[in-house]
Amino acid sequence: MGKYTVLFLLITTSSFVHHKEIGIEHNSFTNAEALHGFYTKLVALQNNTKGTVSIVHIGDSHIQAGFFTGVVRKNLQGKFGNAGRGFVFPYKIANTHGALDIRFRYTGAWQSCNIMKNAASCNIGAAGFTVTASPNASFTLDATSKTDGTAHFNKVTLLDNYGSFLPINARGNFSSQKLDRHTVIYFDECQDSLLFKPAYEQRGMPELQGLILGNGQNGILYHAMGINGSSTVQYLKSLGFENQIRDINADLVILSFGTNDTYMPTSSFCATCVKERYAAIIDRIRAANPDLPILLTTPADHYYLRKYSNKNLKSLIDAMYELCCEKNIALWDLNAVMGGPNSIVTWRNQGWARGDLIHFTEAGYQKQGDMLYDAIMHHYQSQ
Repeated sequence: MGKYTVLFLLITTSSFVHHKEIGIEHNSFTNAEALHGFYTKLVALQNNTKGTVSIVHIGDSHIQAGFFTGVVRKNLQGKFGNAGRGFVFPYKIANTHGALDIRFRYTGAWQSCNIMKNAASCNIGAAGFTVTASPNASFTLDATSKTDGTAHFNKVTLLDNYGSFLPINARGNFSSQKLDRHTVIYFDECQDSLLFKPAYEQRGMPELQGLILGNGQNGILYHAMGINGSSTVQYLKSLGFENQIRDINADLVILSFGTNDTYMPTSSFCATCVKERYAAIIDRIRAANPDLPILLTTPADHYYLRKYSNKNLKSLIDAMYELCCEKNIALWDLNAVMGGPNSIVTWRNQGWARGDLIHFTEAGYQKQGDMLYDAIMHHYQSQ
């Protein structure tokens, strides 16, 4: 056998092992038919090049970091068009972190609440956070200095209560429209950075639950909303998430919880309880929008206390498969795509997962984003 033949066999064998390790053969959706309405709109967008398709992706720390969802957003916008950066939130005001491509600065005194700590003290929407301004407060949004210059915008939707926030240094002219649960600001020139100050109503200090940046172009809007440490327990404390999802005009909702729902001793875990909470979330979304397609993603493989493969994952994932039929939703089994039980160790050894055996490196989140995009496109090709 020649040396080139041996080299070819080594390469193909290595590729096969790598392929099996990360479970690519599982990279498709269960009950993809439940996403028919979403795919119909994607096809129309591709054929007519008019309008937007809006995706809302909600989850825990894997989503809040922005690496995973940022890859999905960029891939979809590269295929179908870039309609804007979508949802952003001034996480810095709430003393936490968010995506690195959007920068916020602020002045003055602010109060914040979130579904993890003090949900009962204020209104909380789909993002799980609310910040409340004082009379001396302001914030600056910078959308382009950390990007390739493609995040400029000419429309801002502020998800607000009790007044709003208006720009004071806009390029050109703008007009604003105050609606029931949000304010829309239109600009006659594209913006890349804005300073906002509060505009008050007599009912109280203005609250902000997020901003949506649009550029008036056709294509994809991808709204990522994550809360570190959150589970289905906390997310149900958000009293207005279903109305906000409707106001955003979502064409698809992706729910990515489960890690924190399962992170406990097996003796304390109740898969049926988590399933019921997922069902309650789905029912609330469907109450506001009965035909909205929903995709669940299973939690990634991880270890409990860095020592033990989390045995709770299988029972939760089995319950999530049951929900596919019971609620007519789709499921992406990220756990299987990773390679199944103990695959988090392989991912760590490849440099894709962190030493806590829960979270991922930037490269690992980027790989997950590529895989979710590939799964979306796998079913799109059959439309």
